[in-house]
Amino acid sequence: MSKFTLLGFAGLFAAAALIGYFTLGYRPAAIRQQPMLPVLFGHMDHKEVACAKCHHNFTDDTGSGTCYSCHKYNPDINLHMEEMFHDFCRDCHLEERFKGEKAGPLRSCAQCHDPKR
Repeated sequence: MSKFTLLGFAGLFAAAALIGYFTLGYRPAAIRQQPMLPVLFGHMDHKEVACAKCHHNFTDDTGSGTCYSCHKYNPDINLHMEEMFHDFCRDCHLEERFKGEKAGPLRSCAQCHDPKR
């Protein structure tokens, strides 16, 4: 085997190890330990929506407190929290748009997250 081939395999192995670390080790640890980006949520903009649509814990007895306190610290769901919230909010906004209603943001991070907070 040539020296170049050995270096190529070593480089591939190192790259795979780094990718594995960031996807299997670093990212999950960061999600569990770091706070979420602050979310701007105007309750008055959502006054036509039943509270229990978002605050499911009032009807299904899954806990109390804020969304963050349950979803962030529950090890069964905390790694999927970002995806869950994004899908939940975006899907509701899409439903409203399809009905021809005014709806909130779909893709712009800054419309929901304020980095200054």
